[in-house]
Amino acid sequence: MGEIIAKLGLRYRPSGQADLEAHAEALVLLGEDCADIPADLLDEAARQWAQSSRFMPKASELRELARNVRNRARAATDFGGQQLQAHCDRLNQLNWCRGQWHVVGDGEDRRIDRAGR
Repeated sequence: MGEIIAKLGLRYRPSGQADLEAHAEALVLLGEDCADIPADLLDEAARQWAQSSRFMPKASELRELARNVRNRARAATDFGGQQLQAHCDRLNQLNWCRGQWHVVGDGEDRRIDRAGR
């Protein structure tokens, strides 16, 4: 995590020599504010920020980018859940099923089950 923040500090160096101490303190605070963000998400957020902005990010901006990265990753990995739901929808279209099959549970506990169980 420290390496990621340090790289941001190098990318967004202050213009004057007198500002180096304030810049270093700002980086410490940024690191503290982002300490709970998983390193892989923070790294991707910092990369995205560096590609799109000329200014040093705030912690809230990095947090939002990291949240967006996580949400996109989750959406991409929910393909199994989408397949289960599509299967239930096909079963429920059959006359003999009468809408009794549903996807229940979350994550690894997700499964197809009969309604009313």
